Amino acid sequence: INMGRKKRRTRKLNGAGSITKLSGKRNKPWMVRTPGEIQIDGTIKRTVLGYYTTSEEAEIALAKYKIMPFNIDEKNTTLNDLWKIWYEKKQAEVTKRSHERYYKSYNLYLSHLKNKPIRELTYHELQQAISVPVKGTSKYLKTLLNKIYKMAMKNNIVDKDISELLEISQKKSVTRPVKVIDIKTIKKIRKYSNENNCTNKLKKIADMTLIMLYTGMRSGEIRSIKKENIFFNENYMIGGIKTEAGKDRIIPIHPKIKDLIIFYYNEFPNKDFLFSQTKSKKAFSEVTFVNNFIEFRNLLNFTNNRHACRHTFITELKKLNVAKSKIKRIVGHKSLDVTDGVYTHYSPQDLLIEVKKLDYGD
Repeated sequence: INMGRKKRRTRKLNGAGSITKLSGKRNKPWMVRTPGEIQIDGTIKRTVLGYYTTSEEAEIALAKYKIMPFNIDEKNTTLNDLWKIWYEKKQAEVTKRSHERYYKSYNLYLSHLKNKPIRELTYHELQQAISVPVKGTSKYLKTLLNKIYKMAMKNNIVDKDISELLEISQKKSVTRPVKVIDIKTIKKIRKYSNENNCTNKLKKIADMTLIMLYTGMRSGEIRSIKKENIFFNENYMIGGIKTEAGKDRIIPIHPKIKDLIIFYYNEFPNKDFLFSQTKSKKAFSEVTFVNNFIEFRNLLNFTNNRHACRHTFITELKKLNVAKSKIKRIVGHKSLDVTDGVYTHYSPQDLLIEVKKLDYGD
């Protein structure tokens, strides 16, 4: 029986780099070094290119390096390293909304790959990631990856832009009817708020949910409320986002949430926002809010999304026969009626009177 001969490793020519099999049991025993570089002091420096499972993988890695050498000092650059550079650079170049969308898309769909060296990312991994969301978000992700890979190519961190091969998801967004939050669930949220202290991250989500239920604010609006726009003596706040009717509007403070607002107002005296990030003065992160809200929702076993708070607030005010013009003014909806929209003026007290009618029994 011909058992075959054991292959001997042939020595590379000078300046061609080297491949060495390390002793002992290793998952990746084949070490590849780049061609030696003569230093100022006359010594020769050989940098480790990487470690590989088989000799064939090692040969291929060395061959690829010789065809297109990359910066060894940057070979461990991760996706997150490049994302941070791009994100900071683009803050001043794109609109705030686009900036937030890139941030949200990256954290929701690419963050699981963030600590992986970009040279080790595969087409399959990236394609799988951008195939999860709907078409619009998938398009944002591909654009983002195009920018990151372009940066990596310019700095010789990678020798191939696999982002060009990615295909955008064709999933269509489905608009599902939003269900209002029932009274039983609201009582559970209040109970959780009362029974937990501020060291519990979900206590903050419970409190923010209650504030949204009694003000009709969107999650983005409650996160962006600044302390300088809260007037406790008159029981109202100034805030809002999105439309002209929604921005800088009067938001009455219901008696049932006033203590909560006072607590968070005083929690971090040196911070500008009512709800801030723990380690910075920035507004509470949308990604953190969404992830924690889902965790909180699962804990209390209800299925409503965060938008349901606003729907519930509006629905209950309609049941109480509050004038449509006042509801629109409180939640920031544009009035098509010129008389209501231009010539009708409501004071903070006018709107507070209507909001105080609201009672979920919590």
